[in-house]
Amino acid sequence: MLPSLYISHGSPYLMLMKNETTKFLEELSSKFEKPKFILVISAHWVTNNLKILYKQNPSLIYDFYNFPKELYELTYDAAGSLEMSDKIIELLNSHNIEIEKDMSRNGFDHGVWLPLRFMYPKAEIPVIQLSLPYTNVSDLYNIGNALQGLREDTLIIASGAMTHNLRDISWEEPNEIKRYAKDFRDWMVEKLENGKYRQLLNFSQEAPFVQHNHPTLEHLLPLFIALGSSKSKIGKSLHNVFMYGNQSMDTIIFKE
Repeated sequence: MLPSLYISHGSPYLMLMKNETTKFLEELSSKFEKPKFILVISAHWVTNNLKILYKQNPSLIYDFYNFPKELYELTYDAAGSLEMSDKIIELLNSHNIEIEKDMSRNGFDHGVWLPLRFMYPKAEIPVIQLSLPYTNVSDLYNIGNALQGLREDTLIIASGAMTHNLRDISWEEPNEIKRYAKDFRDWMVEKLENGKYRQLLNFSQEAPFVQHNHPTLEHLLPLFIALGSSKSKIGKSLHNVFMYGNQSMDTIIFKE
């Protein structure tokens, strides 16, 4: 059975870098067997209701601004799969979860193709994207739970950021980790690694410095779909690195 992952995808700048995190992402796919499909839930596609990108040949969305020209020249030519999309729709419907086909969205945002360009640079595996519905963490957890059966041949990736306060980035002292970021990251990882999922579902009341780390929650919320897709509810941190003083680059792997 394939794992599910929660990947902190970081800034688009990461695609032009060579560092500890890019090396980690390049080697990440060696830790499990090659999937037949990849299903991604990204922080950068938030919708009122759950949707699935329903295109056989999605394009790329360069959903970032005022970055170097080289970033807008990058490509990732992964195909979709309407057959697999239909299977996912049927599976979710069987769990009484409504989902809409989205045929108007152009393609994959950078929360999808940034990590995949490192993990699977040949782009030979079909990729399907689900939106992140604007709902509570219990509903997201239930969506993940419904997706468990896909893990026989599908790698589930939740793409976001364990901490995400862009207003308080340290460009001048990037190696000095801010206390609020470390405390929140450590609380989340301790609960994940010990299977304390009920406390995780109540993170907004129990975790330290939630507002400091997530002025808005869209980069954390994909985690709960990955958590729900795990049978054991135990996630292990694979990459405890910070960038810019407050950006945790944790990747969490859920496997049985």
